[in-house]
Amino acid sequence: MKSNLVSGLLLVVMLLGCSSRKIETEKSMNPVPGLSTYTEMRTGGVRDIFIHSPWNPERSLSLGFPEHCWGTGLPNTSHNSKEPTNSPWRFNADSTEGWYENVPKPGVIYRARAISDSMAVRLSATIVNGTDEPITDIRSLVCLKPDSHKGALSRPEAMVGFRDTSFSRTWIAVDGSPMLLGQETTYHGDIPDRGWAEHEIRSRINWGVNVEGGPDNRTLSSIGWFRGGSPGRIVEQVAGPPMIAVQDKDHADRWFTTIWKPSRVLFCNPQNPCFHSDPSFPDCPASDSISVNGVVLFHQGSIEGLVERVENWRDSVTE
Repeated sequence: MKSNLVSGLLLVVMLLGCSSRKIETEKSMNPVPGLSTYTEMRTGGVRDIFIHSPWNPERSLSLGFPEHCWGTGLPNTSHNSKEPTNSPWRFNADSTEGWYENVPKPGVIYRARAISDSMAVRLSATIVNGTDEPITDIRSLVCLKPDSHKGALSRPEAMVGFRDTSFSRTWIAVDGSPMLLGQETTYHGDIPDRGWAEHEIRSRINWGVNVEGGPDNRTLSSIGWFRGGSPGRIVEQVAGPPMIAVQDKDHADRWFTTIWKPSRVLFCNPQNPCFHSDPSFPDCPASDSISVNGVVLFHQGSIEGLVERVENWRDSVTE
């Protein structure tokens, strides 16, 4: 009888312990990612907004929004500043919505907005052209980084599990099917001779990807910087949907992805490491405005499930 009582008490203690750990885990997870920004004065990364992890809200990704945005009639809204500056980002009371405006020249406004949702942050960029001349050939880079660049000190709050410097956990989708970027993709063309060992070649090149319905970026001389000192090379596959996703090295069922509608190009720099699905802006007529929409999705499950979520998001967005 005494033995049965002891066994019963042990079972109750074990169940309470499991329940307590479950409650602790549930409390630590926040499916609506918080938003924040830097607090110091800086000259680099001045457009950065931090998107906090739903699994560990103390950790965050850094989004350069934008890294650059320029065009004919549009001076660059850049992540660099000649003088130290405070962050332009402003937030609502619970840090689930952020926004700012930049005036690259008189009569023109660049607006950025980020709104948190369940396991997602919705993004929008708007250019308001109040001049009597059109703005054309607009290019933009939006840079998503889980941590500092390679060789620099890690951010204490970085999402280090997503720091892929070898393309071993970086994925795209081709015809709706997942594919490892750099490892399962193909490339026909010159590979720079920089004295690298053969096994380093594919892990150190900045692989880029054209997207369905977008331009062939290999024909654009204005992205020579991408194929130059970086060096960048664009693979034969065409991405659809135009997402770039990264898997957590410590939790195989955790992912993030970013995508814009419409998108112009995907690329990844493993030496940073940074991940891009860059938006494609139409020309902006005089006295008019244009907008593009994007999203950062967090996902727990399979890569196939993540692709499905991306397709659902695309179907929900009107251009």
